[in-house]
Amino acid sequence: PIRKSPTWWAMAQDERRAVYDRGGHLPIGMDYLPGVARKLYHSRDLGEPFDFLTWFEFAPEEEAAFDHMLVRLRECAEWAYVDREVDIRLERC
Repeated sequence: PIRKSPTWWAMAQDERRAVYDRGGHLPIGMDYLPGVARKLYHSRDLGEPFDFLTWFEFAPEEEAAFDHMLVRLRECAEWAYVDREVDIRLERC
């Protein structure tokens, strides 16, 4: 789960898009396919406490790659507007 700051949501949509495009968020994720797969759910308009739920799936041997991807994503310009993030990890038995 990720929540963006009020500053992010106060920006016009084209301003937010410019930050997103400048950050390279999408190309970073593409660098880790097919080992790390992602599904993004938007929940801001549903009254949920988080704006997005991002679900990643990867095999145990891809965990280091996943962690590296997170480091890169958190360095993006867009990440400066993240107000809260919760990292939940589950394993299939």
